[in-house]
Amino acid sequence: MHVELVVPPTTKPNSKPNSKMFPVLVFLLMACYGILTLVVIEQGHVIQSQRNLIQQLGQDSQQLASLKGQVAAQQAIDKKRAKPGASAKDKTGASSAAPAQKEQAQKLLSRKARMEKQPLQADDKVDRRRFPSQI
Repeated sequence: MHVELVVPPTTKPNSKPNSKMFPVLVFLLMACYGILTLVVIEQGHVIQSQRNLIQQLGQDSQQLASLKGQVAAQQAIDKKRAKPGASAKDKTGASSAAPAQKEQAQKLLSRKARMEKQPLQADDKVDRRRFPSQI
C-alpha cells in the first residue's frame, strides 16, 4: 500500500491568503468608526434639543401658574369690593380704583404675552405621520 500526499499547485507554504484583503478591511473598519462617530454626535444634538424643549415647557408652566395666581388674586379683590353691605362712598371709590387695577393687570398680561420665545428648529417639530391614530 502506497500513500501519497497531493498538494495543489496554487498553495504556497509562505504566502498569506488575506494579504490582499487587509487594506480593504482596514478601510471598512475606519469607515464604520466614522459613521458611528457621526451617529453619536447627532444623538447628542437630539438630546440637547429635547433638554431645551423641557426647559421651555418648565418656563411656560411657571408663567401659566403665575398668571393663574394673578387672576385669582384679582378676582378675590373684586369680590371683596363688590360686597353688598358696603356704603355708597366705598362703592364709588372702589369703582374708580377697579378699572385702574384691571388696566394694570391687562398691561401685565399683554407684556407677558409679548415676551419673545426662541423659535423652534425645524427638526424639533413633531412629525404627525410617525404616530398614526389608527392602525
